[in-house]
Amino acid sequence: MTASTWRRGTAWQPYVAKRRLPSRTGPKVPTPRVELREADQPTLHRMPREVAAGLVAARIADVSPTFVADEYRVSGVRKVGVVRIAEHDVWIRPKTPVRRLFAMLGYARAGSAIWEDEDFGFAADEDLVPALAHAFERQASQALAGGALRGYVTRDDALPLVRGRWRIGDQLTRRGGQPLPVEVSFDDYVEDIAENQLVLTAATRLLRLPGVPADVVGRLRRVVRVLDGVTVIPVGAPAPVVRPDRRNARYSAVLPLASLVLAGASIEQRAGSLVGAGFLVDMWSVFEDFVTAALREAFKPHGGEIVAQYASTLDVEGTVKIAPDLVWLVDGEVRACIDVKYKVEKHGQYPNADVYQIAAYCRRFELDVGYLVYASGEDRVSSLHGTTGLRVHRVKLDLAGSISTLTSEFAAIANRVSTAD
Repeated sequence: MTASTWRRGTAWQPYVAKRRLPSRTGPKVPTPRVELREADQPTLHRMPREVAAGLVAARIADVSPTFVADEYRVSGVRKVGVVRIAEHDVWIRPKTPVRRLFAMLGYARAGSAIWEDEDFGFAADEDLVPALAHAFERQASQALAGGALRGYVTRDDALPLVRGRWRIGDQLTRRGGQPLPVEVSFDDYVEDIAENQLVLTAATRLLRLPGVPADVVGRLRRVVRVLDGVTVIPVGAPAPVVRPDRRNARYSAVLPLASLVLAGASIEQRAGSLVGAGFLVDMWSVFEDFVTAALREAFKPHGGEIVAQYASTLDVEGTVKIAPDLVWLVDGEVRACIDVKYKVEKHGQYPNADVYQIAAYCRRFELDVGYLVYASGEDRVSSLHGTTGLRVHRVKLDLAGSISTLTSEFAAIANRVSTAD
């Protein structure tokens, strides 16, 4: 049986290792590809040992060998995207449709549904990176249609004439009293500003990623040419913070996408080994950020504020630290605790540990009701034993639904929490 065939009764995925031709002439040989899918349950995959080791090193999945050569049991896949490992492109597809994933990412980053389906034109794309490349290129091209944004940047320089402010101290220490050149500080009106740096750096990172469609590559190169002379943010350096205002309004859609590219492409910072360029996002983080942003919006009519990772202690002595995912704070008092959970246990069962955790939070803040929000499962209410009559509401969100449907579900959660007995 060859490596590219399916074996009955198993979850093998097709894998074909193609040899690279030594000749520099002739057609380009495609990079070997390994396909995974976001999942909790173990599945069998064929891949080289180096790829399996890279998946573990990059904390992408749990991998264990079987008794068959180049066969591995893969489980706990929480990241989605694409990454190059040992000269193989490893594609990880999300369970959530790409369109819905994009909408969640946009909501989490901007607090509203800024990335609507019709804005991007990736209807045929099944994978995250091609969709991301299409979306970014389209928004970057629209933002740069009238030319690159310019802004004032303060520069320190030594010039043959006085421009701006004369830095007398630097003149004395660096020039020894010589009149020229003059140490000055001045404001320059240039294109090398934070907004353009983010867009250019994101475009260059995308050009290095496997899986970017050929037609998008050409358009991304045009984006790079338009921003010629702008500084690329070094890998590992913090991205500049850009505050939205009237001046950069036309960049409002592309800047969150650029930040997403830079955050997901941080896989490039891994030192050494077999892991190369890639773009990966943690689904649990996407879900938690999305729920946090959406609930903040849903609770606005009810007053107070939603606080993430609220720091407190479980014991009087203050030694047992706790940090509920979300609390509803009204006049400095915790009125509700909400924990966000991306996964459920096997066979669709909610983990008992989640109930223990939310029950402890409710006991700490003297609450009668606690809330667990899941990405799957089914709605359920549990009444716990004891004199307090504590109830735990487990709420499932339908991630396959539209953003408007999801926001309605969040509004219902906010109403339920605010009117709880």
